[in-house]
Amino acid sequence: MSVRPSKSERVFVTDCEGPISKNDNAFELAKHFIPDGGNFFALISKYDDVLADVVKKPNYKAGDTLRLILPFLKAYEATNKKILDFSAKNVLLVPGAKETLNFVQNSVASFIVSTSYEQYIASLCKLTGFSFDNTYCTLLDLDKYYIPLEETMLLRQLTAEISVMPMIEIPKKATSVDDFSLRD
Repeated sequence: MSVRPSKSERVFVTDCEGPISKNDNAFELAKHFIPDGGNFFALISKYDDVLADVVKKPNYKAGDTLRLILPFLKAYEATNKKILDFSAKNVLLVPGAKETLNFVQNSVASFIVSTSYEQYIASLCKLTGFSFDNTYCTLLDLDKYYIPLEETMLLRQLTAEISVMPMIEIPKKATSVDDFSLRD
């Protein structure tokens, strides 16, 4: 149960990746679980930019890369526990972040708001002593989904194809995919 401050109360709200930690957890997970996952993630992230900023796909939000990579993580045997274990071993705090979080948490209502997966935020909270109840993050339960072998193999094939594609170049002032080069 999170603490709700009154209207006149001071509140501390921070993002996680950047102000508190040096991680890009979703990128690191892709790199760890998926072959050539760093390049794969970068391409999916750029595709996310195209959908959000150029195509302006209805009901699509910039930053949905975290949703787009999930089937691929699952296809390469990522599980809730594996993601939690990897995240716990790889949290890189900004110097002084633990002390700062402790100070603000004991001074004012404090919250972490992040798009990071809950396994990473839980790991960060355990490391810093910050209350997980005062976080808002991307809930993730990969274990509740089953992907048949045929689909797993297709996802792995798509991963291999995507990973070797050249990086998408978004033209300045692009308003549709018609503004892109044939290569993109």
